[in-house]
Amino acid sequence: MPKPKRLVWRIKQQNQKASTSSSKPPPPPSPPWVELPREITADILLRLGAIEILQNAQRVCSTWWNVCHDPIMWRDIDMGNDIDVDIDDTDLDWMCRVAVNRSQGQLLKINIEHFGNNDLLEYIAERSSQLRHLRLVSCEAISDGGLAAVAKNFPLLEELHIYLAVISKVDIEAIGRSCSQLKSFTLNNSGFGGFRGFRSLHFNVNDEALAIAGNMPELRRLALFGNNLTNEGLCAILDGCPRLESLDLRHCYSIDLEGDLGKRCRQQIKDLKCPRDSTSGYEFRAQICDYSSSNDEYPSGLSEAGLSDYLFDYDDFDYDDFTNPFSSEYLGEDGFFF
Repeated sequence: MPKPKRLVWRIKQQNQKASTSSSKPPPPPSPPWVELPREITADILLRLGAIEILQNAQRVCSTWWNVCHDPIMWRDIDMGNDIDVDIDDTDLDWMCRVAVNRSQGQLLKINIEHFGNNDLLEYIAERSSQLRHLRLVSCEAISDGGLAAVAKNFPLLEELHIYLAVISKVDIEAIGRSCSQLKSFTLNNSGFGGFRGFRSLHFNVNDEALAIAGNMPELRRLALFGNNLTNEGLCAILDGCPRLESLDLRHCYSIDLEGDLGKRCRQQIKDLKCPRDSTSGYEFRAQICDYSSSNDEYPSGLSEAGLSDYLFDYDDFDYDDFTNPFSSEYLGEDGFFF
């Protein structure tokens, strides 16, 4: 009987295939960042800001994708937007809503810069009852009454910081009534483009100060950079906010701290910044604005002597801290700020 040579040949062929298969190189190792503990990965990603996470970081790998969908990642939302980077306001609005949705009601702190409107503010308010810290920078589309309309949705709010944006007496009063735990308030609308000419400033210059004094008794920190309040408004704040520890009055040139009021401020306030104190290190450009006009009377609360604080010879002026607001760069065709 002949030997099964053919069968032997097939067995050898199988062995050769197995040997060839075992010689293939192993798959490449996972990127080193994939092996990091989840909490360290989250800490690293949080430093990027919400915009960078949503545009790029979450797409790097499946691990980062999963981490970027964890609600814990979205307790602090930083929508800081570099105005030199061309991102449409509609895209920023959409990204902000995505971030708020991912927080699943756990949002504690949010920063919005150079975009946003009343609708977005309402969207955030309806989904963020735990919010403690709200910061709005140059949100020009948020109109008067926008904050008042949503204040009741932020009962736990402790810090509110408004820069270069519209806020009215009504907004301040509503926030004070609804946000009883508010401890820190910043209002800086100095040089804000919403001023529609000098005539728009004919209002009670102490309206904002009186609203703060009458509705925010628990304040510890208050910054009123570039505000038009007078000594009357400042006295009301000192009376109405007895727990105040820090007060920033830089560029508030309608108040006089030379007499008893200045002495009281220094006794009552631990951290006091006076109108002419340096603005070195301040994160926004500081301007001195002369709100007088040759065709208008002086704004309420300002005397001719008081207005001298606003007038400078810009040829001899030191531009380290301030810029000339009367150059054509800041004035529209009608001669008003834009």
